[in-house]
Amino acid sequence: MRDITDVTHEGLPSKTSLFKATVGAALLGGALLITTVLPAEYGIDPTGLGKAMGLTALNSSANSIPFSPVISPAIAELNPQDSSPVRKRSETYQTKTFSLKLAPGQGTELKAIMEQGERFIFHWEVEGGVVNFDMHGEQPNAAKDEFTSYWVARNMPRSSGSFTAPFKGSHGWYWHNRTDNPVTVHLSMSGFFRDVYMP
Repeated sequence: MRDITDVTHEGLPSKTSLFKATVGAALLGGALLITTVLPAEYGIDPTGLGKAMGLTALNSSANSIPFSPVISPAIAELNPQDSSPVRKRSETYQTKTFSLKLAPGQGTELKAIMEQGERFIFHWEVEGGVVNFDMHGEQPNAAKDEFTSYWVARNMPRSSGSFTAPFKGSHGWYWHNRTDNPVTVHLSMSGFFRDVYMP
């Protein structure tokens, strides 16, 4: 049977009950702080319970692990002279957006001029259908059909990712509308590059 002496006439706990619950929660929180958090996080163990429960070992093992950045082998191979996770730039970070209309059967190309190691992130989406595309690049003064393909796909409605230039040159996309309807490719790219142009 419920004890109604501890409840107000509105059916809510009384001020005395709320005070008791608050004090109880504060005492429990303090006990947890002293017995578990301080030994595990800071190595402070005033009661000795942290050592008995093995919590002080967590603090000593965490403090003994040196920071060592992990460099992806692909990145290290791309820039063997630069193993730092930070790449400082004197150039200004850029954001560009484009809308490229393609008639049925039409193709178009868009390139960014980049130095080796420069990077951008991108997203493009096709309005009205899908496209075939070839993401590729060529070095300065390359022959007409001399280029390196990075990603080739068919019937794509959209694409997102990041790109790091493996060599100095122009890098970008060729989109081809193989459908019977006109489409528009909406592209957004942000990062470090010299210029963007349509060959």
